[in-house]
Amino acid sequence: MTAVTGPEWWNERRYGMFLHANIATVASFSPIGEYADWYWSHLGGVGKTGASSALTLLAPEVHASPLAEVLAYHGDRWAHVEHYDDFLPFLSLHRFDADEVLDLVAGAGMQFLVQTTKHHDGFCWWDAPGTMRTSVAHGPGRDLVAEVSAACRRRDIVYGTHYSIDDWSTAVDAWTAAGRGAAGYAAEMLHPHVLDLVERYGSQLLWGDAGSAIQGDKRRRAAEMLATEELIGRAQDLADMQGFALAINDGWLIDEATFSTLRHRPPADIRRTPWALRRGLGPSPQYNRAERPEHMLSAGALIDLLTEVVAKGGNLLIDVGPGVDGTISELQHAPLRAVGEWLAGHEELVSRSTPFDRWGDAQVRYITVGDEVLAVDLAAASEVVLAGIVPERYDVVSVVADDGGALHWEQHRGGVTINRIDRSPTGLAGVYRLVVHPAAEAIQLFDDRAAAPVALQPLLAGAAHGAVIQLGDGQYAGPVTVPAGVTLRGMGWDRTSIIGDSGAVHLDDDARLESIHVAGPTAHLTVAGWRAAVVGCRCDGPIEASGHDVQILSVIGTTILAGGERTTIERCSLKGSFDDVGIETDGGFGHRIVGNELVDHLCGIRMHDAGASKVAENRCASRWWAVHLVQCDHIEVTDNSIRNTMRAVDVDGGNGSVVSANWVVDGDSGTVVEFGATDTSVADNHIERCRIGVLVWDAPTTRIGSNRFIDIHEEEPCVFGPDADT
Repeated sequence: MTAVTGPEWWNERRYGMFLHANIATVASFSPIGEYADWYWSHLGGVGKTGASSALTLLAPEVHASPLAEVLAYHGDRWAHVEHYDDFLPFLSLHRFDADEVLDLVAGAGMQFLVQTTKHHDGFCWWDAPGTMRTSVAHGPGRDLVAEVSAACRRRDIVYGTHYSIDDWSTAVDAWTAAGRGAAGYAAEMLHPHVLDLVERYGSQLLWGDAGSAIQGDKRRRAAEMLATEELIGRAQDLADMQGFALAINDGWLIDEATFSTLRHRPPADIRRTPWALRRGLGPSPQYNRAERPEHMLSAGALIDLLTEVVAKGGNLLIDVGPGVDGTISELQHAPLRAVGEWLAGHEELVSRSTPFDRWGDAQVRYITVGDEVLAVDLAAASEVVLAGIVPERYDVVSVVADDGGALHWEQHRGGVTINRIDRSPTGLAGVYRLVVHPAAEAIQLFDDRAAAPVALQPLLAGAAHGAVIQLGDGQYAGPVTVPAGVTLRGMGWDRTSIIGDSGAVHLDDDARLESIHVAGPTAHLTVAGWRAAVVGCRCDGPIEASGHDVQILSVIGTTILAGGERTTIERCSLKGSFDDVGIETDGGFGHRIVGNELVDHLCGIRMHDAGASKVAENRCASRWWAVHLVQCDHIEVTDNSIRNTMRAVDVDGGNGSVVSANWVVDGDSGTVVEFGATDTSVADNHIERCRIGVLVWDAPTTRIGSNRFIDIHEEEPCVFGPDADT
């Protein structure tokens, strides 16, 4: 198959809506931070991995299953619903109006829409061939795909479709039992459905969702089974016959696609190949009745995100989900409308823009439109500094405020300073138009090319136990093994670096690494020796500590993995990718995880089969867990500060752990004690603005002391499940 080429509209329409619903829209519930559309999986109805056993290979991401919070909610509100399809009679969407949805799309300044036509639950929102699990035969009794696609055509909004390659429905089990498995699924549903969406409804964008979980040979085998390259080729031919080109995301198990897809946050810098970011206004892509205003993107935060995506060369899709009655909540309406009003005066930012040489910073975004550079001041301040627009690189000819306000500007060594003379408000963000030419090329008197990295291992040859090897400024080449008892010291992680990949640095017994940057996203730092230490370093890749009595102190990085005993991890600063673990221990005892800062991980600290350890004075903001204890005994979790995390502390099995004096705010639950945990103590915690304070589920010997609960969403701050005796 030839490479898929992108349509012109993809580069001219940079902002769109992802209209998202499935059968779980009836319940519209998940813990704050989780996905409401995975409700049935959260009840344990899809298996521990969150994917049908028939098509586990194609699961796009793994969600925890079951979730005690959803078990408790379902038992309280929906105990009469035993099977997932029993929700169908309640799926009315009786107030759904496609034209009202398109009013919101247009009013938000969006230019294309992607509709979920089949989620992982296998329910189709049109009269799909070969199945009766459709919105025409059940629930609304309407063809929602026909209604939305027609409304898009009336508004000149490009219409696209999301179709889940994964399928949890019983039909897949039937195909597997008959020996057809994924091949039967492809022949009887996947191919006919996708082709129908292009031929009958004019879908100009096909969004699949399997690519992110498929790697290597598994990816190739899946592609051969499902023949998706053949499918996309046939869909492209149908589109050509109707006079349009398809945009294809990278979730279709094909070698080449129109664009790659990201979740949660934009990349670190500009990407010159097409990409898109998809995320919800809140943590859940589908409507979640548990979310409140503080969990949603504000108008300012949405403009922040949109301008960053566009400045880095991407397209942004915002998930919007109707409730069971078919209407979109005011919580979702409000920020979209506010941003739309602002975009009405700056529409070219999302229609005719391309990235500049640099994307900007936390306050200012740079975007090229025609011959001008647009600088977006997110603070809308009376004075703004355009950092990086320096005379050595750029000659600024003119600066004009987009709203016509009077200003004074000056270019200097630090950039361009703009002062608004009238100091009038500029709305959500100020926009300035710059005419910029490249600066005249300076005469080069010195060769400023960086020297090649120095091979490091020879410098350690013959180093004896107790030796200190002092490195100077510059880059050194790994891999390197620091011998037993030797200290390898740099001038500071911002001055001395070791360049390498997997196995870049290895520490033997009693070895130390100090004040060095282990550089490269795949650069592993392996601490295999007993009593080895890493102090004051920065590591771009993971740190793997398998030795006993290891110390990791004052490190900047992403992930620390410990497999020995008595590991000490203190005063480290770790930033994740939203899908990883910050600090993880596997077995051992006597660990000390104290005074660390962890942000943007899926799980901040996870301990598995550990004993007699301490987790204290850490600051954490993660997606799903701050501290997760799995089958651990006698762990002290105390004095931690946790915010914006679904579960602050999760005691999952194990015995005798103590959760005390923690400060928790803006999450779903302060503490969850579940699934066989015994003799857990939860006392003296401060839990504020969470949905629930403490959830005890199948943990009958839990002791709850005098915790302080403030502004808890549910009527009762403590929820008890089966066999709870507190």
